[in-house]
Amino acid sequence: MPSENDIILTDILALINEASSKPTNALLMQKILSAAAKAASVDGCFLFELTSENFMELTFSNIKSLNLDLNSDTADRFYKPTSLTEIRAKEKKRPAELCALNHEIINADNIYLNDDIDTSFIARFDKKHNYSTVSVLALPLLDRRDNLMGVAQFINAQNDGGKVISFTPEARNLLQSICRLLSMAMENRHLRQSYARLLESFIEVLARAIDAKSPYTGSHCQKVPIITRLLATAAVEENTGPLKNFEMSSDDWYTLHIASWLHDCGKVTTPEYIVDKATKLETINNRIHEIRNRFEILRRDAHIAYLQKRLANTDSKEILQAEFLAEVKQLEDDFAFVAGCNTGDTPLTDDDIKRLEQVGSRRFTRWFNRMLGLSWAERNAVPDAQLYAQPAQETLLQDRPDHLIEGYNRGELYNLKTRTGTITKEERQKINEHIVVTVDMLKALPFPKKLQNVVEYAGNHHEWVNGKGYPNGLTGDQMSIPAKIMAIADVFEALTARDRPYKEPKKLSQVLHIMQNMKNDGQLDPDLYRVFIEHKVYMDYADQYIDKKQIDEINPEEYL
Repeated sequence: MPSENDIILTDILALINEASSKPTNALLMQKILSAAAKAASVDGCFLFELTSENFMELTFSNIKSLNLDLNSDTADRFYKPTSLTEIRAKEKKRPAELCALNHEIINADNIYLNDDIDTSFIARFDKKHNYSTVSVLALPLLDRRDNLMGVAQFINAQNDGGKVISFTPEARNLLQSICRLLSMAMENRHLRQSYARLLESFIEVLARAIDAKSPYTGSHCQKVPIITRLLATAAVEENTGPLKNFEMSSDDWYTLHIASWLHDCGKVTTPEYIVDKATKLETINNRIHEIRNRFEILRRDAHIAYLQKRLANTDSKEILQAEFLAEVKQLEDDFAFVAGCNTGDTPLTDDDIKRLEQVGSRRFTRWFNRMLGLSWAERNAVPDAQLYAQPAQETLLQDRPDHLIEGYNRGELYNLKTRTGTITKEERQKINEHIVVTVDMLKALPFPKKLQNVVEYAGNHHEWVNGKGYPNGLTGDQMSIPAKIMAIADVFEALTARDRPYKEPKKLSQVLHIMQNMKNDGQLDPDLYRVFIEHKVYMDYADQYIDKKQIDEINPEEYL
């Protein structure tokens, strides 16, 4: 039959194996230390850990005879976190501090008889609990590179009768062996935590880089995770209805966190001028200015023609002047119309399209060589360079062969004829491609098993529950709840954002009205939308992240 110590050691090994495989295991560390104290017949144990800022911190203590457990929240009443620099400067140091600084074992038969050691901490502890500390053993916890991770301190070794004795060689060897294994477990934990922090930092850096790429969508990737977390929390709290059984494990929460930060990582491939396209003629700059110059030319031509007719006395001054003013008025009206079409504020009608074509067909004479000052790529896009080099009659609004660039049509008339918004169908397709790129990028990352749903959560946030979203046209039944949560978060952040050049900031009531219509049209999940409204997720977010001028009076019942 195995002895009690054999059973305890077997349990310790099992705990160490478990601790090595978990990223966060403070409770396991405490169990290991307590079990080690029991195996070595020791009354008390303390665990000091070194923080990333090089502070010694008492994270756990247990005194068996006092039935006393202290965790990191209560232990600092007895031992305040102290930096190694401060410890090094102290004249007298506590046992654990000496052990930490010198990486040496401190073994005292009676701690109060050692004048070189600061016993104030131990004295306060003893007085507080009517306890008597005698023998002390402090062991450094070092990683494989001999870097300090902490100190395990044991007090009051006992014989079989319960009398306090010095630490025997057998007890020291046993505790040293266990602490070496504990050090390995701590090192594994630290490595896992470091890699997790590295992953999260990399993800956040990537998200911020995407936001920084566009001054108009800045912070979108940073704010969607906030709304996602708020809505997911509200969904988990549901006790009735279709979501009453919805739960999320710690791995689910972490997966959703990572997915929400990475949901738009594919936008690194989307040209800035498309993401930021505030007007129909915008590429790197708004080309309405070039068209305005052509109207200026036509007005100047009209003025020249008027003056020539005056000199030739082709008609009376009054009639010629009236003709000129009428021509100027028509040019001004036509330019105002073209400029209005450029903003995309109002959907274009068939009559608007016809008028654009009519205005665009007006002609003027270009005298200067169009080929001068072009890059080689622009020159290669011109099919007949000689034609562009000679003076020629050109239309006011132009769709030229050199406007067809890398799958995009930058034709002026073509872009102005976009019926709604500012984005052409090719640009819309490119924007939609960002989610495909996102999925491809995420699939290329070797996520561990517990994060295997990152691709699904992030890759489906543009799907609609009616099956008309993209990229795969999934229905609500084919989407996970976290993916549908992200879809709502993405829409809400985009609608409430006040930094988009293609729209004015909307009032909160307007945003909720749009989202209600999207829910009614089958774009947003109705059950999650109800939670979003009933739990006032919108207001939890608005109070911190939306301009106060956008927040107006909301009656939730109106938006259900």
